[in-house]
Amino acid sequence: MMAATKDNPMKKLHVVVTIDIEVPTCDSHPSASGPPDHEKGGAWAQAYGEIAKSFAMPVTYFIHPEVAVRQADLYKKLESQGHCLGLHIHAWRFDRRYQCEFGGLTEDQARQMLSEATGMWMTAFGQRPRHFRPGTMSANDSIFRVLSSLGFAGAAVSLPGRVFPQKHAVWAGAPLDPHRGHSHFRMLEGDLDVVNMPMSVDTSIVVEKNGLRFLRDLRPDFMDVNHRELVTRCIDQTMARDPDVACINLVTHNDFDFSDAKSEITRNFVKTLTAICDVCSERDINWVGSTMDDICSEVLSSPTKPYQFNPNGGRVMFDKDARPKA
Repeated sequence: MMAATKDNPMKKLHVVVTIDIEVPTCDSHPSASGPPDHEKGGAWAQAYGEIAKSFAMPVTYFIHPEVAVRQADLYKKLESQGHCLGLHIHAWRFDRRYQCEFGGLTEDQARQMLSEATGMWMTAFGQRPRHFRPGTMSANDSIFRVLSSLGFAGAAVSLPGRVFPQKHAVWAGAPLDPHRGHSHFRMLEGDLDVVNMPMSVDTSIVVEKNGLRFLRDLRPDFMDVNHRELVTRCIDQTMARDPDVACINLVTHNDFDFSDAKSEITRNFVKTLTAICDVCSERDINWVGSTMDDICSEVLSSPTKPYQFNPNGGRVMFDKDARPKA
């Protein structure tokens, strides 16, 4: 890692490694994401953190509240080692009355669910959760307003390019870099004191499969990609955008055995982290292993970008106005 210094003008690139800690499938549904049981889920989550730490990259763990209560000691230990904790919820798993992901809830339902989950979190950890990620990146336009009202600092809510309408997860055209949330429209930068950290994606290729559309992110679960090339494109695109806070953010779930060094998922994870280090070295980029806490601090210390209305209507996409003049 190249350390950022006052004498080195190169821009810093945050590398944020995350993982969603799910309810075991034995307590949810056989086809859902998640480990087979709590014991394996905890062991695999811990192994994931150990791999990341070997690259000087702390992990931000987004934990379903039932798991937080049951395995509080494990995640307290991981936090004491420099990792970061945040809340994770799949609405239908947390409360079976709702057969939808988080974006399918009304504003009042979302606020009530987060409040109930916060109570469980406080039982587990003795403090309120600071950060939140909804399952499947499912959210509607009330998400940042709700999170702000409940005192959350960070949100890893969006996956730019994802179009999964039946999951209430539509992010085509969403901002690509960390930003403050907007109070009324999830697709815009706003001025709330809630920071959204989008998932890093390769914007060069739109993938369409089974009627869904998405951009590839850096998760190790993808089997049909060259992870080195994917990392290279994501870093190059990020640095070319020159955002106020440059960040590479990747995700997976604790339903893979990261303690098995021979598994393809583990090898892909190691390849991805190795590629991040190598590509940054080749391009003289100062990278630093960061957490959701660090991203919040950086964004909130940057000036806000007020929304600028453009009156051009649908013609905003054209270079010139071709209508006849009066």
